[in-house]
Amino acid sequence: MRNKIVLQRITVDGSLVKYEYSVSEKLKRFFTTESMFLRYDRAMTEVPLSILSIPFVNCMAGLSWLTGAMLFVDEIDETFYQAFKRLKAAYSELHEVNLKGMLVPSIIKKNEIQVRNHYLLLFGGGVDCHSSYLRNRDRVSGVINIYGWASTEDVVSNVDLSDKKITRAFADRFGINAFHVTSNFASQFNMSEIDKAFGTSYWYCYVHSMAFLAIATPIAWIDGYSNLMIASSFTKDRADVHCGSFITTDSEFKFAVNGQTLHDGFELNRQDKVRNLVDYQKVTGEPYSIQACSFNDHNCCVCEKCFRTIVELIAEGADPKDFGFNYHDSNTEHWKAVINRDVALWGVAKESYYYYYSRKRMLENYENIEDKEFVDWFVSFDFYKAKRQGLIRYYRQNFFSILKRKLKIK
Repeated sequence: MRNKIVLQRITVDGSLVKYEYSVSEKLKRFFTTESMFLRYDRAMTEVPLSILSIPFVNCMAGLSWLTGAMLFVDEIDETFYQAFKRLKAAYSELHEVNLKGMLVPSIIKKNEIQVRNHYLLLFGGGVDCHSSYLRNRDRVSGVINIYGWASTEDVVSNVDLSDKKITRAFADRFGINAFHVTSNFASQFNMSEIDKAFGTSYWYCYVHSMAFLAIATPIAWIDGYSNLMIASSFTKDRADVHCGSFITTDSEFKFAVNGQTLHDGFELNRQDKVRNLVDYQKVTGEPYSIQACSFNDHNCCVCEKCFRTIVELIAEGADPKDFGFNYHDSNTEHWKAVINRDVALWGVAKESYYYYYSRKRMLENYENIEDKEFVDWFVSFDFYKAKRQGLIRYYRQNFFSILKRKLKIK
C-alpha cells in the first residue's frame, strides 16, 4: 500500500494557523507530532485556504518525494500547483536522484495578488540577507523572520524572541515593514531518522528554503507583495553544493499568478557580501550589527561561523565590534585560544572555500587593515594541521566517554 500524508484540516484563529494531518504507519517514525502550527503577528482570517495550504505542502514535499508518498490536500493555489511540478524536477536535478511522490489536491483555485508592494525579503540577521537588503533597498519594503523550532504554540524560546527583536529593530532603522512567524515546522520532524533513512540532511537539502518561502506566502498575499526575495547561501562558483536553497530551486517557487521568487546574490561570494556591509557601515559611521550565530540569541564569538565572519570583516579593514562581535582579548589571542580548544569540532574542510577568499582579500587590502598581527597569523595558519592535532587531543581527552557512547549505540 502506498504511503500517504493527508492534511485533514486547517483551522485559523486570528493570527494562529493550525494544520492537523495524518501519515501512513511506515512514516510515523519520521514525525514527532501530527500537527503543525504557524503563529503570525497579524490575523490570517482573510487568507484563502488554497494559499494557506502552501506552507504545509512545501514542508512535507521533501518527505513525500523521498518516500514516494501521496500528499493529499483539500485546496491548493493553481499557480503554485503548476510550479510545484517544476520544483520537484529542480530538486531531482540538484540532488541527482529520481524523486517520487505526488501532490493530490481535491480543488485547484486561481488566486491573484493585488500588488501594492514589490519585494518581501526573508531575513535571518546574517551576512547574506543584510547584503541583499543593502543591494536592493530601493525595492525591498518588508522583511520577514521565521522561527521553525518551537515545541508548542505557547512556549517561546529566547532565540525566537531575539530574532523577532532584531528583525523589528532592523526594520525600524530603515523604515520598512517587519513580520515574524513562530512555528514548529522544523521540530515536527524527527530529522535524525529521516537523515539516517535516506542518507541526506533533510533540513539542509529539502526543508529550510522551501518552508521559509511558503510560510511567507500568506503575508505576501495579505500585503500585496509580488516578489519574495531570498538571499543566496552559495555562489555560482560552488558546483559541489547540494543545498536546498539554490538558484535553480528557489526560482521555481511561484504562487497566486504574479507571486515570484528572486534568489539574490548568486554571483557574489561571501567576502563580496561582507564588503557590501563594511562599505555601508563606513559611509554611515554608525554600528551595523549582524547576527552570524545560528540558533543563538547573540554572536557567541567561539564558533566557526562567528570566526569566519570576523575574518571576513577584518579582511575588509573593519572592526568586528562595529558589527556586534565582542570579546576582551585581541583578535589573535582570542581566536588562538578558541581554535586550540575547539578546532576538532569545526568543519574546516568544508569552510576552507571561504577562507581562500578572505586570505586573498587580506593580501589585497593589507595596507588598509589595522590589525596586521591577526592578518599575519591568519594567512599562514594551517587549519588542516590544527584540525588533525585537535582531533588527537579530543580523542585522548574523551576516549572513555566516546567508547561508552559507541558501545551504547551498538
